[in-house]
Amino acid sequence: MISSVIFLFILLLAVREGNPSVPWDYETKEDWPRQFPLFCAGKRQSPINIDRFSVQYSHWVGIYPIYFYNYEVIPEQQIAINNGEQLQVMHNSKVPPSIKGGGLHGTYLLSQYHFHWGSDSSKGSEHTINTVRYPMELHLVHYKAQYGDMMNALRYADGVAVLAVLFEVSSRDNPALAPVLQQVQNIRRGRGTPMTPVNAPYAVASLLPDDTKSFYRYEGSLTSPPCNEVVIWTVFKEPVHVSQNQLELMRTLLDLHDEPIEDNFRNPQPLNNRRVYRSFFKW
Repeated sequence: MISSVIFLFILLLAVREGNPSVPWDYETKEDWPRQFPLFCAGKRQSPINIDRFSVQYSHWVGIYPIYFYNYEVIPEQQIAINNGEQLQVMHNSKVPPSIKGGGLHGTYLLSQYHFHWGSDSSKGSEHTINTVRYPMELHLVHYKAQYGDMMNALRYADGVAVLAVLFEVSSRDNPALAPVLQQVQNIRRGRGTPMTPVNAPYAVASLLPDDTKSFYRYEGSLTSPPCNEVVIWTVFKEPVHVSQNQLELMRTLLDLHDEPIEDNFRNPQPLNNRRVYRSFFKW
């Protein structure tokens, strides 16, 4: 079982890096358009600032909710990974979680999910709402089932669907984060890309906000190199909570140079006349 997860992880590294001979990091994120001009300098880049007062209601986005399949199923195994830039989680399951509906054309299978956070709680999210940053953002990355796998899906404009969950600071721990955060000490150093099984696998649905019917939608890209412009983005309106202690635990993770992983987010990119839609009528 573990060998199949490692195989999937090797594929994930290929997707993440695009070109293994060209390293990247968040300290040089403003140089990505020059370093990776094929996509990172494109006109459909992510993340973006979402201006609540200019988004448009879309009947086609809002008429049907997002349907979640196997999101309530506890997988046989989950692997927590420190790739030197992010904390990622991968599943090994006979019935992978998937989504459809909500304006998506086709079924999308969950590939992995990962977190972005800041060096302090005034920043961390990639997407901003009315220019306001949140302390953390979760990306649940799916690929379109008809394309077979993530590598092939990166060739198509609708190949990837990402669900983005924003976090706000609370005095209470978020119990859904506990199983992964309990493994942080085991993968603290990013050198060698450590990975470890999650001792108490959990259903992905526990990470979602209560209201999954209200969201923003736009067409964009991967938020790290090679920045392929292949992503249908769904940013949930309702944030979920995370405690300050849990954020501090995230910040103990180290990168490939034994420096703290922090501010691992890309800044909002120009909208370039793209339209941002909402699935809900009222604020």
